Amino acid sequence: MIDVLNSPVSILRGIGQKRAELLKKLNIVTCADLIRYFPRGYLDMSQITPIDQLKNGQTATVVAKVCTDISKRVGKRATRFLFSVSDPKGNQIFVILYNQAYLAQHLHPGLTVLLHGTFTVEGIVRRIESPKIKLDPQPEIQPIYPLTEGVTQASLAKNIAVALDACQNQLKEMLLPEIRTECDLPEIREAYRSVHFPKTAAEAERAKNRFIFEELFLFTVGIRILKLRVQKLNAPKLEPRDMTPLLNRLPYALTNAQKRVIRECFDGIRKPTPMSRLIQGDVGSGKTVIAAAVAYLAAKNGLQTALMVPTEILAIQHYESLSSLLGPCGVKVELLTGSMRAAEKRDLQLRIEAGATDLVIGTHALIQKSVKFRNLAIAIADEQHRFGVQQRAAMQEKGINPHMIFLSATPIPRSLALVLYGDLDISILDELPPGRIPVATRRINSETSPRMYQYLRDRIEKGDQAYIVCPSVEGSDEMKSAVDFCNELQQTVFRGISIACLHGRMRAEEKEAILSDFMKNKISVLVSTTVIEVGVNVPNATTMVIENAERFGLSQLHQLRGRVGRGTRASYCFAVSDDQSEEATARLSAFCATNDGFEISRKDLELRGPGDFLGNRQHGLPPFKIADLTRDMKILERVSRVADQLFEDPSWFILPENRALFISASEMLRSAMLQ
Repeated sequence: MIDVLNSPVSILRGIGQKRAELLKKLNIVTCADLIRYFPRGYLDMSQITPIDQLKNGQTATVVAKVCTDISKRVGKRATRFLFSVSDPKGNQIFVILYNQAYLAQHLHPGLTVLLHGTFTVEGIVRRIESPKIKLDPQPEIQPIYPLTEGVTQASLAKNIAVALDACQNQLKEMLLPEIRTECDLPEIREAYRSVHFPKTAAEAERAKNRFIFEELFLFTVGIRILKLRVQKLNAPKLEPRDMTPLLNRLPYALTNAQKRVIRECFDGIRKPTPMSRLIQGDVGSGKTVIAAAVAYLAAKNGLQTALMVPTEILAIQHYESLSSLLGPCGVKVELLTGSMRAAEKRDLQLRIEAGATDLVIGTHALIQKSVKFRNLAIAIADEQHRFGVQQRAAMQEKGINPHMIFLSATPIPRSLALVLYGDLDISILDELPPGRIPVATRRINSETSPRMYQYLRDRIEKGDQAYIVCPSVEGSDEMKSAVDFCNELQQTVFRGISIACLHGRMRAEEKEAILSDFMKNKISVLVSTTVIEVGVNVPNATTMVIENAERFGLSQLHQLRGRVGRGTRASYCFAVSDDQSEEATARLSAFCATNDGFEISRKDLELRGPGDFLGNRQHGLPPFKIADLTRDMKILERVSRVADQLFEDPSWFILPENRALFISASEMLRSAMLQ
């Protein structure tokens, strides 16, 4: 039998090569792609509104008879067709069509039609322009698909109908009857018919929920399959060691949260199977100490640790803090970056391969083929959302099934984390070190910013330091340029004060020198792009100014704010923006309202959705066709419960009734890993 689902759409009746090329622009290549090209919404023409109940500006559906001849008026830009329709009570609507000669020729007095659109009502006069008109006046729910030039709603719906007829006997049901019953989900064939050709809005919604459930269920099951596979591997086993020398070096006592997370990490890396753990913590919660503790334990077991970070600035900062903390404890810490001279890099690579280094901190340079570890036991990725799945996999390949730890200062709701990182154990640092004072945050506009900058100068003259962040190296009429603004400030409000500019286009040595001088308080004001977004730790910096704040996402604003408030003095963040749009107002109001990273991330997820919030490609998310992780959180929670029940039986995947589910989940997981 021909595998119709995986065959090109050109095998279908009515789809030739030219049509197939048009569909390809919509990423529709196979018949399966075609039937899984879901509507983005529906035009609900099932509820009929009486003409005398229409309100001005109302979008509604009306059934009425054409009661006048169709008059044609040719203008310079358009041809208008004008006529009236009426109901049995004599209530009329004046209708205007533009350039629709084909439709107009089928209209005539006495014909009953269905009209859908937005009506204008002024007294007793009712009017509608360019309505959707059906010559068959039967109410219906009409799917609306994303289109490309040359493809219409009607032609696409016709292609989908042909595909469903051809594929229906090959559609495999992967949800067990008890799951469908428990969650009120239609059977697969019924669901495809109902999602594309629903008879009622409720039927469309029920079918849509089935496919949302299915996508999230497949991904959740796939992630859990991955976790089971990892648990069958052998990993380096680390034995307990005396941690007192390290603890005595810490400048402060560990928080209860840090103690708990370190204990969870130690419990994981003492097992013979590889640990994969996500450590979530707000900015300033002390994630670096966790990395120091596990690196210390590995070194005292004669094993190596790698810490991969997204930027050289962050790598340098980690190197300086961790080498000063771990070095006196006998742990050899090294730094590997792409900007190192070739000879230096070769020498370091030899030491790494020989096992002469205990902890190697670096950027993407760590995953180059030339870097070989002697006995890598632990691989840590800081700001893990900055790395793609393939980069993280490359890090794992540097050892023999090393334990993996992912650090993230972008907290996300736990229910979302469970589906995104279902293959990981999750630890949460939900406590800040003692003495931390919340950063006071204010939104100001360009009219009040001169007073703010004068206030900032007063603080700097008293010994404080400040960050000023601009969205871009190069500006525009609407956006501040970091370079130009730095020069402007140097000539005006900060005349006589040490000020410098830092951005991503500078050479690594320049960036390192400027950051080093800022950390040593040789520079009082650092004007920067978002290159300082993560990791930079200068306790003496007490003020953060974010110019054109509307240009940044909510979580990014929170990360920038996290550069201050790292000492014991009161700190401030000023978000400068003149944007009064609803979107900007909602985002900046949420930013000023709380310092809680988990609340910030929840709001950011609500405002922007997971695509922008997480970066699907970065996270290895599958290309969800219908599910929306923001909108569908309740379905996601139901999916997690069903998956829990499924995995209670360790042999579920060998049962014949679960075969289709196992294969589909594995394929979806493979697709995600290739993103």
